[in-house]
Amino acid sequence: MSRLIVGELIKVRTTRTALGFAVASVLLVLALVLISFLAGDPRSVSDKRDALDVGGVLSVPLLIFGIVGATGEYRHRTIAPAVLIAPGRLRLTVARLIAYMLTALAVGAAMVAVAFAIGLPLADGGESLASEDLLRLAAGGVIVAVLTVALGVGVGVLVRNQVAGVVGALIWLFILSPVLGLIDESLPNYTTLPAAGVAGGGSGDSNAPSWGGAVLILVAWAAVFLAVALFVERRRDVD
Repeated sequence: MSRLIVGELIKVRTTRTALGFAVASVLLVLALVLISFLAGDPRSVSDKRDALDVGGVLSVPLLIFGIVGATGEYRHRTIAPAVLIAPGRLRLTVARLIAYMLTALAVGAAMVAVAFAIGLPLADGGESLASEDLLRLAAGGVIVAVLTVALGVGVGVLVRNQVAGVVGALIWLFILSPVLGLIDESLPNYTTLPAAGVAGGGSGDSNAPSWGGAVLILVAWAAVFLAVALFVERRRDVD
């Protein structure tokens, strides 16, 4: 298994896709933190936490990164040689999942570091952030990164079609998920994007779950999609 994970990490490191998503994610965090502090001028603890929260920012590009990574070999028709080399199809999928989660861990840490390096010097006015707030922001950003990539891999393995996976995820995140609020205003808080914002250390709205609850919501989404994807993958023929 360790050799499979190393092999998948080499694939991630040598493809421009991973580098592109990492650079884009870091630049996105840089831009949003600067805008939040320079234009918004947050003064309260909750506002400063929201300004430094990279969870909501991370969830979209890294979810797509997981989908693109999981569907890449289906798109380029390289899944058959990979399965022939690997001692088992599920082992290959699990190795790819671990490789992408480790990559997300590094990207998440980099994004948190950028947010802190830029945002903390600008957060000198008003109420001060406690060490607990900073710890929650740092840990939350990394946790969101790992879980959203895992969810993306699950979606990608299940769907296999790269375009359908990415477009479907965007439709869910920005159209269908908010529409759930018409049924019950608290329902969107149990979907991926709002939960990622709270898990990343943000305050959320009045109906938002606790930080621990938001993390568990992301764990549940990732676990369900991965379980279904692995079950379906085991029964598929190699194209």
